[in-house]
Amino acid sequence: MRSRGPLDAVTGVVGDAAAGLRRRREARRPFVKLYDESGDLRVLDSEDERALALLEIAAAMVDAADPASRVGGAEDA
Repeated sequence: MRSRGPLDAVTGVVGDAAAGLRRRREARRPFVKLYDESGDLRVLDSEDERALALLEIAAAMVDAADPASRVGGAEDA
C-alpha cells in the first residue's frame, strides 16, 4: 500500500467539496408533493409537465403575495 501524497490529499478534499455541492444543489431543487384524500403522499418527477405547471403556479402565487420578490420587481413606495 502506497502512502498518500499531497496531490492525493487535495484530490480527496476537492471530491468531498464537489459531493457536498451536489447534495446542496439537489436539496434546493424544487419538487411537487401531492397528497390524496387519505393522506398518501406522491412526489412528481421535477421534469414532468404537470410538476412544471404546478411549480409555475406556485411561483405566481408567491409573486402575488410578495411583488418585491420578483426579479426586477422591487419598486420604491
